[in-house]
Amino acid sequence: MGNYVNLKEKAYDIIKNKIINLDFQPGEYLEEKKLGELLEISRTPIREALSRLENEMWVKNMPRKGIFVTEVDEHLLNDIFEVRIHFEPAVLEIAFSNLSSVKLQLFKSRFEAYENCDQSERDKLDNDFHLYIFNSVDNIFVKNMLNTTFEHLVRVRRLSFDKKSKERIAESNKEHIEIINLILSGKKEESVKAFRNHLEKSYKYYLEILF
Repeated sequence: MGNYVNLKEKAYDIIKNKIINLDFQPGEYLEEKKLGELLEISRTPIREALSRLENEMWVKNMPRKGIFVTEVDEHLLNDIFEVRIHFEPAVLEIAFSNLSSVKLQLFKSRFEAYENCDQSERDKLDNDFHLYIFNSVDNIFVKNMLNTTFEHLVRVRRLSFDKKSKERIAESNKEHIEIINLILSGKKEESVKAFRNHLEKSYKYYLEILF
């Protein structure tokens, strides 16, 4: 039983990571038999992994056609940012007193040195900062929801990798530094507002460059 569960988890993790990393492209057909051969896993764990991935919006089961990787469209982007804009500022407000000034100063230094980073490093820095904020709240349900949402955002970022302007990257860095400075100054209300404004700008920007 344990081995079967491990195979199901292995199939889930590998397929999801291949979707996030764009090894499986948006809209690509996923055939159970070929996935089984690729992963060297029998079809039953593959099928259960795909069912879980469908529940998390990574794949779509189309009747009489099969399983396809979910497209990144305006609806999906809206769903991602609707969750982020609603919950991330609230999480910052709740976790405000739990945030480490030492860690925040380190993040600030990294954002200030962004010009020495390539874009993949810059995206990782952005990910690390947001993950740090919402993993600072003591609520497992919120953490799980935001982590899943953020995984979808990573795929969006990879799709937009060659489309981002240096101007927006620089602007986003300034927004992060402003948020950190406000937190370090103990200005909770102002930092929450700045955080929400940053997310709203990011949503608008992704809409512009992707659609």
